[in-house]
Amino acid sequence: MDLFSVEILDRTVELAVDAMPPDQNPRVAACVIAIREYIESPNPLYERALQRAVLELLEIARLNCQFLIAARLAPIARRLSEPGGQSGVA
Repeated sequence: MDLFSVEILDRTVELAVDAMPPDQNPRVAACVIAIREYIESPNPLYERALQRAVLELLEIARLNCQFLIAARLAPIARRLSEPGGQSGVA
């Protein structure tokens, strides 16, 4: 992922933590941990785990009517899901 996408993802995770506290939802906690691990040490080997975490957090946000968070995660999730699109998220 490029630096801009990582920054957007990082800020979106902060919004998600504020709106859906991880201590109240273990699924959110697991997603946040996986995403932050990737942000702290970007490694192409972990992009599949990142993809799963982003998709799950997107679904949780939708279910909790957190549409701004979902809207910010959707393009990242879409790009991560594209074949060969993992490294070029914009």
